Amino acid sequence: MIAAVRDGKLIAMEGDYDHIVNRGSLCVKGISMFATHSSPNRLAKPRYRAPGSDHWEDISWDDAVDRVAQKIRKTRDVTWVATEKLGNTQVPVNRTDAIAFMGGAQNTNEECYLFQKGARLLGTAFVEHQARL
Repeated sequence: MIAAVRDGKLIAMEGDYDHIVNRGSLCVKGISMFATHSSPNRLAKPRYRAPGSDHWEDISWDDAVDRVAQKIRKTRDVTWVATEKLGNTQVPVNRTDAIAFMGGAQNTNEECYLFQKGARLLGTAFVEHQARL
């Protein structure tokens, strides 16, 4: 995909005519990327809605990352399985069955590789990709 930018703003997107696979054509998702990027309805910062609240509030990226990290850590700690019985022996499994990762077609191979590594570091047993579903 080739993107044209002027004064820091995306002004056009098109397929790469030299690309060996698509020869410049774009799938529906590729065609819609420009509209998604330039939509006035696109959120530009994270939002949070407190339990029981009827409205969303803008929060900082640091606050959003901290909230997500705390929830992941709490879930992982509460549901951690260190060992499992195999026959008469306890074997280490070091996993959580309460967290899953889902990759998507918009992710590059490199991003999927990093997601997989991150998921495994957290002890996640369920790692899937939308293309398989």
